[in-house]
Amino acid sequence: MGKGKAEKGDVEEEVERGNWDNQCDFFLSCMGYAVGLGNIWRFPYLCYQHGGVTFLIAYMTMLFLTGLPMFFLEMALGQYSGKGPIKLFTSIAPVFKGLGYGMVFISFMITIYYNMIIAWTFYYTAASFSSELPWTYCGNS
Repeated sequence: MGKGKAEKGDVEEEVERGNWDNQCDFFLSCMGYAVGLGNIWRFPYLCYQHGGVTFLIAYMTMLFLTGLPMFFLEMALGQYSGKGPIKLFTSIAPVFKGLGYGMVFISFMITIYYNMIIAWTFYYTAASFSSELPWTYCGNS
């Protein structure tokens, strides 16, 4: 039989999600999400490598035409629905469930990447306190 109205004991209870305390918390979280290590370390190098101002003009054009509208759309959908990516895209259309899983997988991969960079930072910081630096010699005799 098809699904009809749920009886009193059949309703699933959803866990209450947290809310932002104020707009500053939300803004700082969005900035932390949007500005990563690549923006600080790699962007100046990419500008220099790919033509300087010419690259910057193309980058800014694409940023305003596609990047910011997609960022706003993602934030608006998440704020409006109050759900995570998997449940959000499944509720829009069941065929979009893979998109939600893809977003979670990419977030997981970026987390691993950032943790590796932080581990390297800790390693080389600790190694720099030794009397002979490990990177002084390349190992050739």
